[in-house]
Amino acid sequence: MAAPILSGRKYYQASGSVNWVRFLPWAALAFVVGALISLVMLLLSVVGFYLLIIVPLAAGAGSAAMVLLAVKRGQCRSRLIGGLFGVFAGLLVYLGYYYASMVREIGPENAARIDLLPRYIYLRIQTDQVHDVGAPTEKPDQGPHPERKYLNAVFFVIEFGFIVFLPCGAGVRRAGKAYCEKCQLWMKRETSTFKPELGPGFVEALRLGSVQSLAALFTSPPKPSVPNTAVALDYCPNLKEGRTTSCPIYMSVKQITTASKGATLDAFDNAKGKMLVRRTLINPDEAPALLTRFKSLETATGTTAAEVLKVLQVQVAAPPVQIMAEVRPVDPEFAGKVLTKKNALIGTGIALLGLVAVFASIGLAALGAYFAFPQPPPADGVSAVSRIAGVTLLVLAGMMFLGNAVMVFTAPSYFAVRFLRRVIFREFSRRPAHLVNPSDPSAILVQVIPRAHWGKMKLVDASDIGFLRVDAQKGDIYFEGDKEVYRIPGAAITSCEIESFLMGQGSHGATTVFRVVVQANHPSGFWEAPFAQVGSSGKLRRKARSEWAQNLRQRINSVKPAVPAAAGVV
Repeated sequence: MAAPILSGRKYYQASGSVNWVRFLPWAALAFVVGALISLVMLLLSVVGFYLLIIVPLAAGAGSAAMVLLAVKRGQCRSRLIGGLFGVFAGLLVYLGYYYASMVREIGPENAARIDLLPRYIYLRIQTDQVHDVGAPTEKPDQGPHPERKYLNAVFFVIEFGFIVFLPCGAGVRRAGKAYCEKCQLWMKRETSTFKPELGPGFVEALRLGSVQSLAALFTSPPKPSVPNTAVALDYCPNLKEGRTTSCPIYMSVKQITTASKGATLDAFDNAKGKMLVRRTLINPDEAPALLTRFKSLETATGTTAAEVLKVLQVQVAAPPVQIMAEVRPVDPEFAGKVLTKKNALIGTGIALLGLVAVFASIGLAALGAYFAFPQPPPADGVSAVSRIAGVTLLVLAGMMFLGNAVMVFTAPSYFAVRFLRRVIFREFSRRPAHLVNPSDPSAILVQVIPRAHWGKMKLVDASDIGFLRVDAQKGDIYFEGDKEVYRIPGAAITSCEIESFLMGQGSHGATTVFRVVVQANHPSGFWEAPFAQVGSSGKLRRKARSEWAQNLRQRINSVKPAVPAAAGVV
């Protein structure tokens, strides 16, 4: 979705120029590497290790990397040229693979017969056979097979799309990056994050050209986790080095709802959300207002953030450092007794009993069918006892299978959680004193799962497990875990939000899970505790998990002191 245009403001526009002297050698290198990739694809095909989809995807990624390098080093600011270059680079890779295969088939003496390439590709679509890697080919039949050509055609289109689209997209996106025409350099990008509700404030400050409002907004505390409002600055590297003071600075504002996944070249662009402002030109009088978050511009502006705030008479709220969360380790004698590898293995084994039950029910059904309906049936017929016994076994097998299926979709970890609860109560009862009494009806069994473990298959993904209690009278939150103990005053909480993600994305068992992420002031700086429910992991229990997270968030937020509405800044 395109960001709205603010009237009266200028925006970055790519010049569309190309430094051909620099670009052509890098483009030639990209084509050479593309030809080598084609030969590697041929080699994999010859040795029988050409994995459908995977090899073309890797080839497209390699070609895209070279396109990125050529566009960057060649200072190509034309999206059209970058995209066309990517298309030609992809075509060279994929058609080059078929050309090399054709030359191998018809001999090097016919290498000049490029006119045969379309016919060769058509023949390959008619005759190529798909089989498992390493599996012997039953018959080396190369004749046409009508039942095969449609599947081959589908694979051809998919692979062609991968190898051409990836380099094309890379060329278009890289050519669209901000570029300083004055210094002939690609601009650098820095980002900073704020609370999500500040997004419209940035838009309004830019629309009005209010330097004071802009400076006041940039004094707001950071908000590293999503959702948030992210501000990105694109500026010439010479500004930071102090070599110039007149190069343009562009500012973008985006309300981010989901952070980018995995490794990415630009986390700001790849994050999901709504773009509020896209690369608007910052006026010279507005640049000093950004110094509170972007100190790299101090040399270019010739001032400091403190001086700017003093001149603009912007009051900076004192950070709430008096009230902080208290986090301390559990006494070593009693710490780490629950989240052990032994208990994790036992819990995993109990959870896998459901899979054993599936095979047991199948075996029981087979045994019942053997008794009740033997094949071939005996000459004198099946006795009444055998028939009744077999039917009984079949009914038991059906009940076992149905019950196990219900448990898999509603509470697959039911017995594992019961085992874990017994371990927790046993170990916690050995402690001489409790911050949270496990027998307290208001205590909630939770686990703390760090962000780094979200969505990963680990034997133990939780860093801690224990009981959480919200004391509305004292306005505090208490957590007594296997390894740590928290006391979080309500006034120390800076944020309490629900974050969700899809566990097992792309599979039939994909399940939406929720985390109640509490962030609080702490002497070490940024601190957060993502609380997760123990159990209730069934695919059909999404609503129950959501209600649990909503209820816990509401209880935690109830102890936060009310924040008075901030006065507007002119």
